Amino acid sequence: MILFYSTSIENDSVILKEEEHIHCSKVLRKQINDEINVTDGKGNLYICKISEINKSNTICQIMSVERTEKQEPSVAIGISPTKNPSRLEWFIEKAVEIGISEIIIFKAQRTEKKSLNESRLMKILISAMKQSLNLHLPELRILNNFQEISKYCNHFDHKYIAYCDGPTDLLSEVYTKSGSGLVLIGPEGDFTKDEIKYAENLNFHPASLGKTRLRTETAGLVALMMLKY
Repeated sequence: MILFYSTSIENDSVILKEEEHIHCSKVLRKQINDEINVTDGKGNLYICKISEINKSNTICQIMSVERTEKQEPSVAIGISPTKNPSRLEWFIEKAVEIGISEIIIFKAQRTEKKSLNESRLMKILISAMKQSLNLHLPELRILNNFQEISKYCNHFDHKYIAYCDGPTDLLSEVYTKSGSGLVLIGPEGDFTKDEIKYAENLNFHPASLGKTRLRTETAGLVALMMLKY
């Protein structure tokens, strides 16, 4: 199944714009009366029939709607940007495919990469959602500094911070999967002692991802797998 994405839903119509419109009309060469599947990223699958194709839009008539609820418990990773942006992009793509609920990107004290292309990250997020046939678009939050994590962590039932040369309790053993979980992954130079203390004051518990030292993006994926499975 090929899945399209649109948030332009009005009454009984869905409108594909920009890249989605080009992919549908120019790349796949869909025609009027062809059936396509569209999601709004909120759990809804719209089975549509194309009613109009113009220069800027593909307009579709909704024939039926199927609803899929979010997988529970919800899991999230807070992660620092990597110096090489392609590594963070790889993490986002794979995390969405596995089934992450929320990605929080924060700039820690030792973060080397200070600027982010948010629009590119959102395109990767949407593309991975469609490729994996996931009807829920994960939340993407980009924070200016590590301290802002305090604004977005209170709704999680279980909170952990992973760092080198510290915790010995394996994340997969301490997380009970009885509620939502958030794990923080530091930059390539790891968290500072002050950042670890700050997180602990927010009720984050130290947790280990294993005996080997992992790259930031690998650590994020390992943590996600431990939360999910």
